[in-house]
Amino acid sequence: MNLRAARATFRLLALALLTTAFLAGCVNSDTPPWTGPAQSPKTGASASSDEQSQEARKTATRFLRSFVDRDLDGLWEMLTSDAQARWGNKATFGGYLQRKFGSSDVSYELGDPQSSSQSAAVSVPITLDLGDSRGRVAGPPLVLVPQGESFAVSDTGPLGPRGPLFGSLAAVRPELDVPILIYHHFAPDLPTDPVQASISVTTSAFGDQLEWLTANGYTSISVAELYNAFYYDLPLPAKPVILVFDDGYSEVYQLAFPLLKQHGFGATIATITGAVDHPSYLTWDQVKEMSDSGIEFVSHSVTHGNLAAMSRDDLRKELGDSRKALEDNLGRPMQFFVYPYGEPFVNGSDDARRLVLDVLRETGYLGALTTSSGPPYISVQKADAPYQLHRIPVSGGEALPRFVAALTAPQ
Repeated sequence: MNLRAARATFRLLALALLTTAFLAGCVNSDTPPWTGPAQSPKTGASASSDEQSQEARKTATRFLRSFVDRDLDGLWEMLTSDAQARWGNKATFGGYLQRKFGSSDVSYELGDPQSSSQSAAVSVPITLDLGDSRGRVAGPPLVLVPQGESFAVSDTGPLGPRGPLFGSLAAVRPELDVPILIYHHFAPDLPTDPVQASISVTTSAFGDQLEWLTANGYTSISVAELYNAFYYDLPLPAKPVILVFDDGYSEVYQLAFPLLKQHGFGATIATITGAVDHPSYLTWDQVKEMSDSGIEFVSHSVTHGNLAAMSRDDLRKELGDSRKALEDNLGRPMQFFVYPYGEPFVNGSDDARRLVLDVLRETGYLGALTTSSGPPYISVQKADAPYQLHRIPVSGGEALPRFVAALTAPQ
């Protein structure tokens, strides 16, 4: 066995040991692996002045009226130059809107503008009513930035790259090469316990990885952007990558979040909603702050139990309650899921897989991510398997060349 294979084998054994131990703890216990009282979430701050709030509402109204009237010129002119650059040109933006909304008779409602604690931006909650079987959807918000005496649109909310999926979906792009990386814990130094060390990445290593990604032309995207590219031909950057942090540990906010902002990267946090506001996990205030800054949140169930061992009723609670908690707290649709332990696709039976997939669809999820896909790892994602997107784990103590090799291996 060569050195690379030996390392890969050790790594897989370590991950297997961790999964076995943690799964046993979840399945055999009546309580999840966190304790302590939960806290009530706080609401966001309203826009800083009545005048600012009124002007933001006027801008949002003009933008959405242009959308309802199919006034592409009006929509385009209200975008910031950065937002226009994201689309490339007006025709691409218009083609995306046509594929996504078609001729639907759309109406809208605006919420109260909210000022950002991180910038001068103002977000305006939006609910769209598509006037047909696709129904109503709330969020994500429209994001406005000051421009002269008014505002310009920097993020088009539900009309944009991270907006929700609608209706009957048919893939425009059947497959896309988008590596999806798995992270768990972050720490200044690796833990002494070898199993914990295998799923902990030091802040220095994470910084090196972000620097390499930046230097080599990678741009972070969200899970929502990937699916919008599948179904509506959303333009993606030349070398997209998705960083997913599983479980929602508190060190993500304390250690990883500052590095993401420093390097201009986003991430997706797969959140165990029953753990939020408990020791060692994110608080709802932190979740809201990161969400407002552009970090994507998706469901990782309520208790992180083994879905392959659950009844239909238990699955409905795990999947449905988690989705509702995120939607209620963040005010935006939750359409994507990350399987705890990768189950039922690791050891689950065919029956368990069919049941979990059935309940995922029943509870409103339109896509899901599995656990690691190798080695060798797979970065090509396929639209005809929307509930089984592949991911690549990032291990503790992993040298940068190993990180690069896993990310860039030929498919």
